[in-house]
Order: sequence, then C-alpha cells, then structure tokens
Amino acid sequence: MQPRSHAAGPQQGENGNVPSRNHLHLHSSPSWNSSSASSRRHLSPNNLTTTSGSPISPSSATSPRTTPVHSMVRERSMHRDEGQGGSSRPPSIRSASSHGRPFNRLMHNAHTRRHSSYSNFSTMSETSLPWTTRDIGFNAISGVLNDPAKRSQTTTKPSKADVPPVPHASITKVRPSDFDNYLEHIRPVFDRYQHNKLNDEEAAAMTSPATSPYGSLHNILDTLDESSLPAHQRRSSRNPYGQVLSSESLALLDTVVPEPTPRELPMLENVPSIFFEPDFHLEDPRTFDAVCEGADIIGNSGPNPPVSTNSILQEKLSYYLDTVEVHLIREIENRSSSFFEALSNLQALHQQTLDCVSQIHTIRQQMKEIQSTKCNEGLQVVRLQVRRQNLDRLREAIRIIKEVRAAQPMIQVLLGQGDYFGALDLIDETHAVLEDNKKAGVIDLKEVRALANFSTQLDEMQKAVGIMMQHDFLSILLSDLSYQIETIDLEEAKQQIQGQAKSPRSSPQQRDDKVDEELFDRLMPCTTGLIRTEMLLSTMQGYRERLLAEIKEIVRKKYPAVSPSDDPSQSSPARQLRTMPFDSFFKMLLDVFIILIHAIQRAAVYHKILCELVDKCMADNEDKKKELKKESGDIVFAAADLAHVRCAKLIGFRSEQNAQLNPTDFYRLASVMRTFIQQCEVYCERTCFGLRGTVISQQKAFIDHFHMERVKQEAQLIENEQWVASEVPSDFQRIVDRICDGSISSLAEDNPQQQPEEGERKSTKFLIVHGTSYFVVGCSLLIIKMFEDYLRCIWNLEGMTTDIMQKLVELLKLFNSRVCQVILGAGAMRSAGLKNISAKHLALASQSVGIMIGLIPSLKECVRRHMPAKHTVLLSEFDRILKDYQEHQSEIHAKLVAIMNERFTVHVKAMQVIRWDEQDESGKSPSSYMETLVKETMTLHKVLNKYLPHHNLQGIMSEVFSSFTTQLSREISQLSIHTETGKDRLAKDAAYFTRRLSSLNGIDPPSDAVMNAVNEISISA
Repeated sequence: MQPRSHAAGPQQGENGNVPSRNHLHLHSSPSWNSSSASSRRHLSPNNLTTTSGSPISPSSATSPRTTPVHSMVRERSMHRDEGQGGSSRPPSIRSASSHGRPFNRLMHNAHTRRHSSYSNFSTMSETSLPWTTRDIGFNAISGVLNDPAKRSQTTTKPSKADVPPVPHASITKVRPSDFDNYLEHIRPVFDRYQHNKLNDEEAAAMTSPATSPYGSLHNILDTLDESSLPAHQRRSSRNPYGQVLSSESLALLDTVVPEPTPRELPMLENVPSIFFEPDFHLEDPRTFDAVCEGADIIGNSGPNPPVSTNSILQEKLSYYLDTVEVHLIREIENRSSSFFEALSNLQALHQQTLDCVSQIHTIRQQMKEIQSTKCNEGLQVVRLQVRRQNLDRLREAIRIIKEVRAAQPMIQVLLGQGDYFGALDLIDETHAVLEDNKKAGVIDLKEVRALANFSTQLDEMQKAVGIMMQHDFLSILLSDLSYQIETIDLEEAKQQIQGQAKSPRSSPQQRDDKVDEELFDRLMPCTTGLIRTEMLLSTMQGYRERLLAEIKEIVRKKYPAVSPSDDPSQSSPARQLRTMPFDSFFKMLLDVFIILIHAIQRAAVYHKILCELVDKCMADNEDKKKELKKESGDIVFAAADLAHVRCAKLIGFRSEQNAQLNPTDFYRLASVMRTFIQQCEVYCERTCFGLRGTVISQQKAFIDHFHMERVKQEAQLIENEQWVASEVPSDFQRIVDRICDGSISSLAEDNPQQQPEEGERKSTKFLIVHGTSYFVVGCSLLIIKMFEDYLRCIWNLEGMTTDIMQKLVELLKLFNSRVCQVILGAGAMRSAGLKNISAKHLALASQSVGIMIGLIPSLKECVRRHMPAKHTVLLSEFDRILKDYQEHQSEIHAKLVAIMNERFTVHVKAMQVIRWDEQDESGKSPSSYMETLVKETMTLHKVLNKYLPHHNLQGIMSEVFSSFTTQLSREISQLSIHTETGKDRLAKDAAYFTRRLSSLNGIDPPSDAVMNAVNEISISA
C-alpha cells in the first residue's frame, strides 16, 4: 500500500472529489486505519459521505429550508488551489484538517493550535472562506510536526516491519437466538416509539410554509432587499447563519424537517486527562513527553523507527482532536436555537426603540407649536396673579415684623414694673408669631435678617424673668426656714426628744402632713412662673444646694469654740470634742439634733407644698410631674442624709471616749441617736445610712469594752473566791425572778417596779430559781448581776442582740471553766489560799453550777424574744453551754465519790493488817478503821445534806454506799479467818457499818452485802 502522490489533482477521488479524511489515513497508517476508518465516519455530525461514497451537495448542506436547525454544520467541495497542485508533501501530512487550505494560514503560529471556529461565531462568520466540518483538525499536531521545509530531505518510508503487530482479538460467535430475551424486553417500548414516530410524521406533513401562519413572513424575508437593511441585519455570504432568524422561523424549520436521531459520539474519556489539566503547557518537557508518549521525535534510535512511531502518534493526536471538536460541535448545536432566538429578540427590541425615538421627536415638535400659539398668553396672566399674591404676603410680613420689633421695648417696660406674668404673656405671643406665621402662609420670619437674633433675645428675656422668679422662690423658702429655726424652744424640744429616747422600743413621732396655707399662697405665683419658663427643675436644684449649705452651717455653728493657742493640734475642734466632758458633749449634741430635726421637718413641709403646686399647675403632663415630685423628695432625703453624715463625723471624734462610757451614759447617747435617725427617716420617707454605720460601730466598741471589763471582774472574783455561802440580797432575787419570767423590759433602767418595798429589802440565805433553793457564793451573785447588765444592753442597744448574745455565751463559758479550774483543778489552793478542797467547797461549787443550769434556759428565752428571726439558729449555743454545765456538775459529784473511795482505800489497808483470830485487847466493839470510815461517811452526809438538794444527795450517797459495800465485801471474802473469835469481831464491824449508815436521814440505807459476806466465811479447822 504505497502512498499516493499529492500532485495527482482533484480527479483522483471518487466522482472527481478529493479523497476523504478516511482515505488519507488509510494511506498513512495501515495498522491504525482498521479501527479509525469506521470511527472517522461517525465523527462527522452530518455523515459527510453516503453509503455509495458520493459526497453531499454543498447547496443542500447550507439551505436553511431543508436542513434542521440543530444541525448547523455545512460541507463544501474540497477543491484544491491550483498553487498546491504540484505539492509533493507526504500523505501523512495531507490530513483532512490541512488538505485544501493554504499553508500560510498555519504558519502565523506554528506551535499554537487555533481555537475552534464555533467558539467565536462572529469571527468565524467574517473569515475569507465558509467554515465546514472539514475544517476540524486544521491546526492538528501532525501539521505542526511535519514541517514542509524538510520536504526535500530523504525520508525512509516505513515498512511492515516498522509497524508493531496488533494481536488478533478473540471474538465469541453470537447467535441470533441470544437476542431473543432482549427483544422481548424492549418490544413494548419499541412499539410505543414507532407509534409516536408515525404521529409526528403526520403532524409534520400537515404543517407547511404555505399553510403556516408565518408563511408571509418567509416570503417577506426572501424578497427583502438586503441593501435596504442595516449592516447588522444583512446576510453574510461567508456566514450561512448571518440571515435574520426569528423564533417563529426557527419553530417553522423545526416542524418542516424532523430532527434526525443524534449519532453516537465517541467517548470523551478516550482523550487522556493531561489535555484537560488547567496547567497544561506543551513547552514543558515533561508535558511534551507525556503527550508524545515517549516517542523518539528527533530520531536518536535510527532512521526508520521514528517515522513509524510518529505516524501512529499523529493518528492518535488527530483522533483526540476530532473527538474534542465533535463534542464541541454537539454542544454548540444544542445551544444554537436559544442563541438565535435571543438574537432575533434583540433585533426586534432595537426596531421598537427606533420607532419610539421617532414618535418622541414628532411629539416634541407638536408641543413646541402648541406652546408658541396657545400657552404663552395664559401663562403671563398666571405669572401676574402670582406676583400679586407675593406682594400681599410681603406686605403682611412687613407688618408682622413691625409688630415683633415693637414687642421688645414693651417687655422691658413690663419687667421694670414687676409685671412678670405680663412680660411672659408678651414673650409667648411673640414666640407664637415667629413660629406660626409660616403655617398661615406668610414667609418664614426666621430668615429675615432684621429678626435673625430676635428669637434668642426673647429666650434671654424669658430666662431673665425665670431668674427673678427663682430668686423670689428661694428667698421665700430660705427665709421661712431661718425663721422656723430661730423660733425653736430648745428646752421643750429637749424634753420631748429625751422622753422619746427613754422608751427604746417606742415608735417615732409621726409627721404632720398639714400644709401651711400662707406659705402655699406665697409660693403659688413663683411656682407658676417657673413652670411657664421651664425653670422649676433648675430652681429646685438651686434650692437643694442652698438647703445643704444651711445644714452644714447649722452643724458648724454648734462646734465648740476654739481658743487661741500656739499649738494648732491642741486647739483643733476634734481635740476640743475629745476633751469635753460627756455632759457638755451630750448637751451640744442634743442642740444639733433638735435643730436638724426641725430643718428636715420643714423641708418635708416644703416638699408637700411643692407637690400640691405641681399637681395644680401641671394637670396634663404626668411625666414632668413625676420628675419634679421625685426631685423634691430627693432634696428632703439629701438634707437628711447630709445631716446624718455631719453628725456621724461629729460623734466619730469621740469614738474612743464613748466606748469607755458607763452603761447609763452610753444608753442615753445611743437612744438619742436612734431617735434622731428614726425621726429623720419619718420625714424623708427613706432609710438613711449616714449615721447608722457610726452608731453601730460605736455600739460594738462599747459592747467589747463592756464585756472585757466584766470578764476581768468575774475571773478575778472566781480566783479569789473563798467558797463560803453568802446571803442573797433581795435585789438579786428580783433579778433572777425577772430572768425566769423571760422579760427584758422589766429590767429597763429607772423602772418603778425595780424599787422594792421596805419588807422586801431583807436578805435570805437561799437563791430561788424556778422554785429550787440554792446556796450562793460571791462569784455567783456577781455573774447574776452581770446577766442583768447584758440583758439591759440588749434592751437599750437595738440591733445588737446577736453580738451581745455571743458575749453572754462567752461569759457563761468563762464562769464554767474558771470554777472547774479552781475547784476540780484545786486552783483555789493557790489563788485563794485554801488549805484543801473539801466536800463543802465541792457542794457550793455544785450549787453555783446548778444556778447556771437553772438560769440558762431563761436567758435563752430572753435573748430569743429580741433576736432577728434569721439569727435564731445561733441560740443553739445556749444548749451546748447547758450541756457543759451539766457535765461539770456530774464531775463534781463524781469527785465527792472519788474522795470517799480514797478514804476507803486508806481504811482497808488498816483492816488488812488486823489479826482477826486474836482477842482485841482494846475491848472496842467496832474496830478503829470501821469507826473512822463510818464517821467520815456521816460527816459527808451532814455537809451534803446542808448544801445540796435531796436528789443530788441521794445520788451521791447511793454511789458511795454501793462502792463501800462492793469493796468491803470483796475484802472480807479475801480475809483468812480460822476462829470464831475472828469471825465475831468482823461481824461486829459489819453490823456497826450497816446500822450506823442506815440511820442517816433522807437517803436509802446500804445493802446487807457486807453482812452476807461475813456470814459466808467458813471457819477452817
């Protein structure tokens, strides 16, 4: 199969045409043609050749009346230019992409493939030759690689040995019967398809240009002279789609010729992915090598192999190019209808726009004619009328300006006469003229230069009137305040405040809401004017400042006079206050409190009057009324708070001295301060904290000092206590009775019930607590007096119950621990000089502890009645201290039993040395050890019977008897007696023990265990 000569001319193809691309590839690559020849036929979207090999006529390919719109690809006859007839290029170069084209179209950029013509339709339509499907692959890689300049070089033609063999494929023989299942499956679908196809053909036959409603449109398009159309609407001889196509014509063409079934396109996946990469650059050596599939392009491996390899590579690249272009053609074909439809719509819109512009020019010309002939005279009449109206408005504006300018001197005259309300009325009227003339149709007077600053001048005049009324308002209030302070009767006021202070739990005096009618009438005009000038709020702020300054001056005037001295620190007010006696300081403080209470009371009266004035003068502005009332109430609170702060500073100078006052003086001071605070809070209707903190801190300091002194006294008295029973004065019994009643109010100072009658002044030997009599010692009486002091402190110092309760618990713990130290710990032998701790001491200590046990529940109840509910959990401290006292008393009783056990041990030793079998030479019936033991036991009973209650005596003696009988029985059982004489002696001792102890009054006798133990002794032979 030798390649044909390129100079053979156009007659070498069938029917005088140039051989198709398929034929060219058959000559260049025998091994490739077997598969590519058939595929090349399918690559053309319009099947370029018929089954007989004759090409389709170019006229039939370009006619829009016979070709479907979706198939927009044309063919042309492949006549070569005469200048190329003598070309001797090898057949491999003469591919379908370059055959029949001048070579100079490729040489402008030999290494860059041109874009497909379908990518730029307008550019394609302006080329020198019509574009056809044969232009596909014009810039193929084969044309770039086969440079015609190297044509003269000797090139060895490839032989069959150079082409690699293709292995035969094993094809399975398929019988027609294998398709029976498939045919049966698709037969219903195929029948439906045939039926629809026949219906479509019948509908297409009924629709023709003659019967179409658009037939006349086609005739017009055919007969239209293109020279009369604009350049953009003319048909292009080089662009078969340059004619004007409307959506109707496109629809008509679609109905005339049915759309053929689209051919199956080669798969785009056959093209290697490297061509679709965004960073594809053929100049890159790696990319070029991957594209060429490692082919030896420059011939390093010999003269023959590169030729065969390059031919195969060219065929592959051409196939890739054709595959991509055919897919591009199909995509363009699918979108061509929409494109031309949009184009026709744009052309129609353009024509409509031209028509609109023409009509606009015509209308404008007509309007000019109407204006010149009919409108000018009527407009002149209207202009004259408008001018007259403007002149009338100008005359009216000048009149108003004259009246406004005349208002200023009149306002000055009214102010000079003191007619504030007349001046305000004139100012308001002038403001109304300046503001409302624009609504009446007059020009805006604010823009008149003569009145540019007149509104500001009116505001200044109104402000001046407000300042005058403000001065009168403040003068009325402050003068009334000064008069009320100067006319205070201090002596009567002192008696009143001291009377309130004597009852700490009494409610404060209620405020008097009666309004001063005379003062109300005096403030009415000023308040009305201030509301009209909108200066009442600022006036109240000025009133606040003046009132606070007056409060400061009241306190400052009451400071002690400073005497001239060389040392400023010795003559300072603080130094003077610290060195003042309490009575002088208390008198000065009462004066300050009385004056401040009256000042705050008067401020509350002013607040009441202002609220009524605001309600009367501002009936329609609720928000403003609330604001003014709140400001007035704040003024009263600010005055009260400042008074508290100043008094707190005054009292704070003497914080150390006040903490060391005696309870009576401090209670007077605290009650007066509490009364002052409560009365101020009643007038300002709020809680004031300026003085409360100082009062609480000084009360805590007083309680600490008060508690510290009493702790010292109690500790000293317990250490020096001789533990001798003391008589109980009636005052102490009364204290105990009131504590047992749980009422602190009866312990208040100067209570008439505290003064006893003549018959009640005698002392007694016992202290009765809840019906139980107790012997007392000096330290017990002192702590009972301290209980009264602490409870009085709770009554007089309101709000300090929790702190005082803690101090009271500490006092009880101190008493318990110190009594334990001096008695059970024998500390009294060192501190009080006692020789020993006897049963009497222990009994009196038990009585003292018993008194505390009886009083602690009553103390708890007294404290609970005056303690806040949230602090009642702290009362459990009394329960714990009560338990400690009970344990302490049990230890004292156990100590008495232990003492008797120690004495028994001594006597048992004497018993063990006696020789019982020998005759007693002394002749005493009981032995000396038994006689001494019984005597000591009876002495203990005598002491305890005197000082302890019966139940305690019974308990102690029962334990002593039980211990004695147990130990004595055990000792008897361990004795070794061999004679009746010894047994008789021992029996006499046991009988004596049982008889004497059974004779004690008020207690249970010992058991017969000792006698039984003697009787159980057996005489050994």
